[in-house]
Amino acid sequence: MNNIIKNIENQKIKEVILYILSQTGCTSYYNIMKILFCAERRNLTMWGDPITNLQYYARKHGPVPLSVYYKIKQEKKGESSDLSDILSMVGEFDVKPKRNPNMDYLSSTDIESLNYAISELSGMDYKQIERYLHESVYDRVYATNSKHYTHADIALTSGASEEILSLIRDNDNITMVLS
Repeated sequence: MNNIIKNIENQKIKEVILYILSQTGCTSYYNIMKILFCAERRNLTMWGDPITNLQYYARKHGPVPLSVYYKIKQEKKGESSDLSDILSMVGEFDVKPKRNPNMDYLSSTDIESLNYAISELSGMDYKQIERYLHESVYDRVYATNSKHYTHADIALTSGASEEILSLIRDNDNITMVLS
């Protein structure tokens, strides 16, 4: 049963990336990773739950879902990855979709949060996005050994209420018990 759930979660990540690309066109993998973070932040802040099961880490240039980053790095090297069936590299930094997203994997709140994040970062260049996402929570997480964002950390980057933070922590505790 766990493999089925893992496959569904991985497919959802692919569909989320494809949705971003369907809205932005050919874009840099940097933009994709930052849109993913901002969409997760929006969803967590508004509804208390994440869009995907991606784990985010504070890196030199801001928050990054490392699993996506490493898979795109494989693609850059010309190696196959879990993303080979959905995207291809264009030049050194840009990616383009190989197909349209399967919208059955995305909820209305997922779409709302993704659209919000796309709009939020629209018009910003690399350096502006980096400055925008280097805020106090990033600084605190970056200073830790693990550099890992919790869901509550992500929500805190947009000033989530104590009520939402409590809901997020409760949801995370339930998820850990069920794992």
